[in-house]
This record gives sequence, C-alpha cells and structure tokens, in this order.
Amino acid sequence: MPDRLELTKNAQFYQPINVVDDALIDQLLNTASDNIENGQALLLNQHRQIKQVDQWQYTYSVRVFPTKRDVYFFSENIQDRIYAFILILEIDGYIALFRKSCSNINKLLSDYFIPVDHDQLTATFDQNVEFQKLAARVMTMSDKALRAKSYEAADLKGLLSTHAAGRSIPYFLKVRRGNTVKTINAGTGRIVENSQRENIDQIASWAKHQIDLIANPPDDNDFLDAFANKVDLHQVLQVSQPKALMFETGAIFERLNSDAVDLKYRTRKKKTIKISSRVKDQLFRALEVVYELDDEKAAVDALGGAKLRINQRNLSFTSKLLSRFRVIEGENEYTLSKYIIRNGWYSVCFSDPKYMYFMGACFEDDSGVSEIDSILRIFLPKTEINQVTSEKGSFRGNSRNFTSDSMFRVVEDMHREDDYIFCDDLGDEWADHITLNKGSSEICFIHSKHGDVTTSATKFQDVVGQGIKNLGNMFFDADDLLRKKDRTFSNNYIPYKKPATNISRVRKGRSDRLDGFLAEFLQSYNLRRKCILSCSFVSKGQIAREFQKIKDGNQNVRGNIIQLFWIISSFAHACREMNVEPVIYCKS
Repeated sequence: MPDRLELTKNAQFYQPINVVDDALIDQLLNTASDNIENGQALLLNQHRQIKQVDQWQYTYSVRVFPTKRDVYFFSENIQDRIYAFILILEIDGYIALFRKSCSNINKLLSDYFIPVDHDQLTATFDQNVEFQKLAARVMTMSDKALRAKSYEAADLKGLLSTHAAGRSIPYFLKVRRGNTVKTINAGTGRIVENSQRENIDQIASWAKHQIDLIANPPDDNDFLDAFANKVDLHQVLQVSQPKALMFETGAIFERLNSDAVDLKYRTRKKKTIKISSRVKDQLFRALEVVYELDDEKAAVDALGGAKLRINQRNLSFTSKLLSRFRVIEGENEYTLSKYIIRNGWYSVCFSDPKYMYFMGACFEDDSGVSEIDSILRIFLPKTEINQVTSEKGSFRGNSRNFTSDSMFRVVEDMHREDDYIFCDDLGDEWADHITLNKGSSEICFIHSKHGDVTTSATKFQDVVGQGIKNLGNMFFDADDLLRKKDRTFSNNYIPYKKPATNISRVRKGRSDRLDGFLAEFLQSYNLRRKCILSCSFVSKGQIAREFQKIKDGNQNVRGNIIQLFWIISSFAHACREMNVEPVIYCKS
C-alpha cells in the first residue's frame, strides 16, 4: 500500500511534451529500477493509481526496491545495501517526481518532459517572503571574471545591492515565510520545503499547491524583477547570433572528481581505458577556455571540431574529442559531451552581449548595452603612454630608476604628485604600483601591461584578472601595509631573470614616516580607492568604434569584441560592487 510511504517535500516538477500514457510511465519505472539488487523483488509496485483527496484527485505510480552501491573508500570490491524509490505524481497536467538512489532516468525525462522553467519556479512566492540565500550566474564569458556569486543573510532584501543585478541569473534560492523554509533550484526544476515526513496524500497536496503557484504565480516580486529576465530563445536567434561557447567548469570538475563517477577514454579501436591524471588535467584546462564560434557555429580546431547545434527547444553542441571521453556513473555510461549537455553545464553568448544562454534557457540583461557609454568613461587616454615601448624597460646593475620608455616609469611620472609610491611587482604582489595621496584621499592599485594596440580579448584577460583578484587587498589596514613595507618595500627591486638593481621599491615617500601617515590617512571619511589598469595596447577610440557596432545592433560584430565587452564590463562591475572606482589608462 502507498500509505507505507513517508516522504519529505522534495520534488522536481515537469510538464509533458505530449500526452502521458501507460507505456511512458512503465518506461520511467522500469528504467528507474534497473539497478535493483539481483534476485530481489520490488517492495512496492503500483502503476497509475487514482486517489481522491477532498475535491480533487491525482494519479500516482511508485516503486520501492533494494539496490547496492559501491563502497568507494575501500580497495576491495564491497557494496552497501540500500533502498531506492521513485514516486511519480500526475497532477493538473504536470508531474511531480520524487526519487532516491534509483537508476538514472534523465535521458527519458529530457526526451519526454520539459522542466518547469526558471521564471515559473522563481515566481512561486510573493514579495512577503524573506530571501535568505541566493546563488546567481553572472552573465560573463570572461575567463578571469567571477562567473557565479552567492549571498546569504536573514533577509537579503534591503541588504543586497541590486546594482548590476540585471547581469545575474539566479539559479538557487532559499526563502522563508513564517515557519516555512523553501529552497528552489531552477537548474534542476527542484523545490524542497522543510517538513516532517508525511504520507502520500499529504505529499500530493503539497505538490498540488506548488503546481497551483507555478500555473498562477504572484505578480508582485519586486526583488527578483531586478535580475536578468528569461526570453524566448528563437526570438533571440532572429536578432542575434551565437558567438562563443564556454563550459560551467565548476560544476563539471566537482562532479567528475567525485567518488560516484569514473572518467574513461574510448580509443579508436573501441577499447575503454582509464585516463591518467595528466590527461585529466589537460582535459580540464581545455574546458576552461572560452571558444569563439565562426559563421558556421563551429569552434575551429577546438575540442575535435566542436560545433554548436540549434535545436527545436534549446542549444547543444557536438565535439569529437568530448565524445571519446566516457562518464561511468553507477551502471550507466555516457559520452562526456552528452553528460555536460544533459546537466546544462555550458553557456553561450551572442553577438548582442545582453543575451546569454544558460541552464537550458536564454536570458536578457536589460542594462547591458545601455551601459556601454558608462563603461567607455572608465577609459582615460594618457598622452604619456605614446612613448612606452616596454612594460618595465631595460636594467643595469646600478639602475636607480625604470627607463623612461617603460610603462612603470610613465606610471610613476603620472603619479608624481602622490605622497607615496610603492613598486610591488613580483612576489606576493597586490599591484605593480600602490600609491597613496592624502590631499585627494586616494588609494590607487595600478596594474600595467604593454603591447601593440589591439582589440584582442585575450590580451585583456591577464591584467583584468590581476585587478579583480586584488580588489580585496585594497581595503588593507595600517598593519597590513607596514608588514609589506618591512618584508618587501625595504628591499631593492630585482627583476625576473635580470641582474639586481639599485631601484628602491619605495619610489616616493619616507618609509620611516609611513606609520604616522597611515594613522591619519586611513581615518579619512572620504577615502577613495581606484583600481587602475595601465595598458599601452588599448586605444579608446578603437574600442569606442567597435562598441558602437554593438549598440547599433550590427550582426557582423566579431566574437572577440563581444568577449572583450564582457571582460571590461566584468571588471567595471566587480570594482563598483566593492566601492572601488575602475580606471583604464590607455592611448587615445
């Protein structure tokens, strides 16, 4: 009898693509119980039974069975005996799926059902709830920018700044209303609510309430309205084209490194072999790259000729290389490409950077293109940069200054009015230069990079990554900087693989007075912090012309320009979220 079941409120919600019939439910139940222990019988097995609850009814199908699970921490082949179940509730044209330890049915689900989408799930509560936790995917294709963020508080409303929220896609939420705490994972269509174990009628009543909310959501959720909006993929494809493919490496790495999964390789002779740590590391590095797509939607010479596929309901990809890797999960085996696609661990950006494909859906950043003018304002042309021919210049053993044609020397000249200038390059560096100015109440972290003028996104990656990585260090206290003075700034500058020099790391200011200076300087109520990228390879005019094409909706914008926009935008937003002013010194 199903009354023997006592379950918690933890379900995934789907809508069927076509009419659900007996054969489909049988197929789901049979596939889910593929991992039943040999020779054992089902403890519970009921198929499409109808139950009446008050004035409504639901249909349920259930199986409970014993199975075995490998013990991964022991060298011998031993197994734990556990019990698995699957419960399928059919309610008002939806299904609610409850399962534990059964065989993988994700392929069947993806073939015959559509998960309740992001917007429907996040609309199942009104503005009266307390948002206690939120995890969001940042709309960026930059290798060096933060790709995801997580926030937690008693109630994030009023605490979490919605500045730049339009560029974030919330995929996990934890909310409280009264004594009820609910979590929502929009990536898997799962809703979990804290509760005692309850019987099947009580669980079905809860599932019906969630489905009623999904079908008729409240329309007064101002907090989530500030985030990226879901848009129809095919409408986006009519106005913008896919330009780059990237993989959600955090989720992929976590899963492939877990005990429950083996990763192997299928040779051309159809032999499956275990891969070495070196090959696995090479694979992971390949997955970290952002792959630009050509006009044929192909990532040329990448991952065995990876190519984006535009399907009826979604975007996917093919890759000869990833298809040779095999993921072994329990009794199931998948190609790595299908495993990534099935779990939605990939993203696509478009020629219009306000769109991004993530978690099987397309999202729009309302603030994206409108921000181009404000982003361009962070570029500050400096005529002094025209004379730069190298980053650090040439060195002699008796050198006391960086050569006049170096970026380091130009930076020091541009900041000659500051009270202190420190060269922190190499070692445990916070920046190439750190400057302090009491008159303007400014702390500047300056990161320098030299090269020929270009709009290459790759060229920007390192310097932006260095700047973002060190934003936290900009909020140092006096002891932090004094320790750095004793350990680093007390020595002369020694360039990498070059002779030692007589260049003092304290480029301006008296070290013996730094303690007293900081005591007053750091107490200033209007203290400002600037993160400055000093880049001789950047021309503001050239970038402005390319970004204007994005604003004009030009379909011929190159993929590297879209990626460059994401990188610079990520730098600007990362700084502003930390109350740091972003600046880029460049050529005109």
